Amino acid sequence: MAATIPRGGFTLVELLLVIAVIATLAAILLPVLSAAKKRGSQAVCINNQRQLALGMQIYINDNNNDFPGIASRVYGYQPEDWIYWRTNTALYPSFDKSPILTAISGAQKPSLRCPMDTTDADRLAANYSDGYGPYLYSYSFTGYGLVDDQNIGMSTVVDNSGASPVIRLFVESSVHNPAQKIMLAEEPGSSAGSDSPTGTFISDGRWIPDVLPGMNVNNPDTLTLRHGGKADVAFADEHVEPVTPDFGGDPANSEPDL
Repeated sequence: MAATIPRGGFTLVELLLVIAVIATLAAILLPVLSAAKKRGSQAVCINNQRQLALGMQIYINDNNNDFPGIASRVYGYQPEDWIYWRTNTALYPSFDKSPILTAISGAQKPSLRCPMDTTDADRLAANYSDGYGPYLYSYSFTGYGLVDDQNIGMSTVVDNSGASPVIRLFVESSVHNPAQKIMLAEEPGSSAGSDSPTGTFISDGRWIPDVLPGMNVNNPDTLTLRHGGKADVAFADEHVEPVTPDFGGDPANSEPDL
């Protein structure tokens, strides 16, 4: 009678050892994969800003070196607005008709949403009384607006304070040191501390990093923290880089006349 060959198998100790090795590898690899995913998302965000900066430059070149409109709640909808963001498309043009997007004819259309801007909860819950709806995008355009009837820039403003509207243009040549001046900002999409340093979030297409005397604004805007404590911004010379909210809060880095 032939001898019976015992069937192989794992002992309990060996099984536990395999499980421990797998858990160790997962603990090592998951943070690496997470970091790689974040870097990929930031690369997309930076590309979005580069395309928007390109669209901005094309618009400026096609419009006598004038910047487009401010796209804010305070000044209301204007055809000159750089982005048509208002959600009531029965009254206002749809997003795809935005001047900056239509300027990039035949080129890659950028997304105006960072891949890491993943929730609309705060924006949808906010109580806006103007009928414009929430701002569902990640990026905004520097717009100090009017101070004592002077357009500080960087965006063009349609002044409706008088008997008839007055278009107060802002030209590219009025930007001092464009390589240092933020043109397009990445604002927080939610009030969460991991996204917003102040608990505020984006509400329209205008970025106001500093409130000057005489401005019809209560609080300044901030940059997001979503990219390792930094935000991706496009400068007036079209280059893009991540910067901290403190950098964005310094008017020397955004106010065109400084």
